[in-house]
Order: sequence, then structure tokens, then C-alpha cells
Amino acid sequence: MTLPIAIELNTYLNMKNVEELIKAGTHKRVNHDYVEFAEVDDIWMRAYTLKKAKSIASQHVHTHDHITLLANGTVHFWQDEEDKGVYTAPAMLHVPAGKNHSFVALTDNVVLCCLHNLRGTGLESPEIMKRD
Repeated sequence: MTLPIAIELNTYLNMKNVEELIKAGTHKRVNHDYVEFAEVDDIWMRAYTLKKAKSIASQHVHTHDHITLLANGTVHFWQDEEDKGVYTAPAMLHVPAGKNHSFVALTDNVVLCCLHNLRGTGLESPEIMKRD
């Protein structure tokens, strides 16, 4: 897949973290559009869309591991200010407990699905420890 903004890919790879992208004024943090929530057999799922490239899904931390399924588009994935790489759908991204994580949309209409196993946690939804 050719990225529509492939010329700018080095910008992402040379940044230390997503906060630098925001401070540089080239990207913005967005409130993503939720597509759907569901829970089946203690698996809690949330699908959401980043409509425009250069949108950043806010960093946040959960108390337990989970998987984020990249269902459409291409993202740059960050954990605790560490560059985890560029991924194109379909891709499953592991997010360990206690890791601050965020996604930078490199294409329009990125769809991400968070999958949390709540069995044995006593939680009704994934607990967020902190959010930027």
C-alpha cells in the first residue's frame, strides 16, 4: 500500500513522541468518532474511526493488557514515547498493561477496535488509569 503522505513519513520516524507532532503544529489530537460498543462473554469491544490523516488518538493507560485491531487504514503506533512502527490494516497491536499508548492516523478513515478481556477483573468496562 502506498501512503498518501509517504513523503512525510520521515517526520513521524524522526519524532520522539506524539507530543512533538502536536507541538510542531502538523497534527492534532482529536476526539475520535465511536462506531460501536459491544460486550460478549466478558470480551469488551470498542470500534472507533479517525476520519482524517494526521489525527492523533489520545494517549491513555489501562490496568490490563489488551489488543487493538487495526481494521482499516494505516497508523503510526506509540507506547510510552517509544516508536512501535507503522502498521497497515489488518493488524493486531498488543498493548501491555500500564503502557501509555496512542495512534497517529497516516491515512483517512482509520478504524481501530479495542478488545479487552474483562473476565476476572470485576470491571464493567476497561479501566483507564490516566489520559493525556
